[in-house]
Amino acid sequence: MSEHQAVWLRKVAEERHSGNLSEAVRQALTDSWLLRRAREEYRSMRAEGFEFPRDEDGMTRGIELFLSWEMKQSVWDEEDAART
Repeated sequence: MSEHQAVWLRKVAEERHSGNLSEAVRQALTDSWLLRRAREEYRSMRAEGFEFPRDEDGMTRGIELFLSWEMKQSVWDEEDAART
């Protein structure tokens, strides 16, 4: 874990988990697991021919972009550490 990530996690613990760092870590891991699971399910559905309908302007919907995005490398900066 980088220093920026540790700062962010401590801030999340303070603001959302009454300072309980263990609880904040558990929640971050759960969120990560759920996100990976949703993306795996979406890839499986796409392999079977599923497609989200386009929006009213014919554009790709945000949910499709979100589920199809691959997180290969995360780069944290001061703004990420400050945000919760």
